[in-house]
Amino acid sequence: MPYLYDVNSKESIRDFARMLEDSCVAEALEKNAMYGGMPTGESSLVPSKEYSGKGGFGQYLEEVYFGKRNDSYSRADFEAAGLELKTTPLKKLGNGEVRAKERIVLGIMDFMTIVNESFENSHFVSKNLDILLVFYFHDSLKEYCNLDIPLVDIWNCIKEDGYQIRKDWEYIVNKVKEGRAHEISEGDTLYLGACTKGATRETSQREQPFSPLLAHARAFCYKVQYVNHIYQVLLDRKQNRTVSYVHIINSPETELEQIVQNKFSPYIGMNVLMICQLLKIPFKPKVKNFYAMITKRILGAEETQQIYEFQAADIQIKTIRIEPNGKCKESMSFKQIRYEEIVDQEWEDSDFYMELTSKFFFIIFKHDHPDDPYVLDRVIFWNMPEKDLEVVKRVWLDAHNKISTGDYKHFIQSSDNQIAHVRPHAKDSSDVMRTPQGTFEKKKSFWLNRNYIMDILLNA
Repeated sequence: MPYLYDVNSKESIRDFARMLEDSCVAEALEKNAMYGGMPTGESSLVPSKEYSGKGGFGQYLEEVYFGKRNDSYSRADFEAAGLELKTTPLKKLGNGEVRAKERIVLGIMDFMTIVNESFENSHFVSKNLDILLVFYFHDSLKEYCNLDIPLVDIWNCIKEDGYQIRKDWEYIVNKVKEGRAHEISEGDTLYLGACTKGATRETSQREQPFSPLLAHARAFCYKVQYVNHIYQVLLDRKQNRTVSYVHIINSPETELEQIVQNKFSPYIGMNVLMICQLLKIPFKPKVKNFYAMITKRILGAEETQQIYEFQAADIQIKTIRIEPNGKCKESMSFKQIRYEEIVDQEWEDSDFYMELTSKFFFIIFKHDHPDDPYVLDRVIFWNMPEKDLEVVKRVWLDAHNKISTGDYKHFIQSSDNQIAHVRPHAKDSSDVMRTPQGTFEKKKSFWLNRNYIMDILLNA
């Protein structure tokens, strides 16, 4: 099969791939006449070889569109040009928003050899410096040749986010060097994660160089929150939209958490009303984005601006209010469970897992008397430890199984002391959501238990 692009040129490969944009493989094949301009839908557009699994569309695209044979080599897909190919599924939410369906996996981590690498000379950089991203809408009812492809472009992680990608890589590798590979969690980092690999925990254990303990096999990945960010940035460029960002990290020596702590420091001990007066923003604590707006202003961003690092990592801003009795006012809620979607999800691709493996930014307020305004006590960055994720996994699996069988009455409760629980998260009894069984049930969410939140604060 002839190449219709220069295998030595990133730009040539990208331009060839862009024939897929706002189209599909079948239509692009007609355009470039690779199959003699055969009409869309003819069976010979799709080879007899079957492709399946998460990487199925990527394998199909590489062989059918790019004319390259799939292989298991660890080098870049377009080695001569130094370009890796990644296909990235998208999904449309009920409100019309487009989101990445899953993380981008970037290669298995070898615990035994990675400790001898530097970031610049790492296998990760050599393979994943430039990635040709083909975003497509997942649709299990369509053939691969007819999947809609809205966006194709190259992402260079060093050019775009080199400071933080390096920090994330070094943080992960340092855990291995410390003999703590078994403690790595996808929530440790902001953009570049270390996701687990293998069908089961029992069959996916690997040796690590500085500890006798086995560790779960892991791969580098772009976390799904960062994939959403990449998609939005590239889409804005395609459509010539300008988005105003405020960058916090501006050199390799700066740490996001320390910068944020320093910016909040002058306001510690002030009540919310005083903070609003100093920041010249209206005091409307019942407005949904009130505390997010305070955070933006303290960090130097206007209401219409985005804080780049918070947006790229989808840092979860959570307000915690401590009552005069020293206890949290309430448990911590998360997004409503989409009943029809959760039944088709695996734990590590679930919405709840993605939220829990984000970095959290807790803004903690307290007051000594119910009539007193809340005072800013402190701010904390936090991510859930791997051992606690294993506990929450049981809560999620319980909910997944019960929703699959139509049981909406017997979810795990906060009194079961399982770190998390499920309970209603609706405006009223009429605020319902469709179920896989075709019925409608009151909207519910996962919540982190109030006592668990208190333990986080006590140990921070």
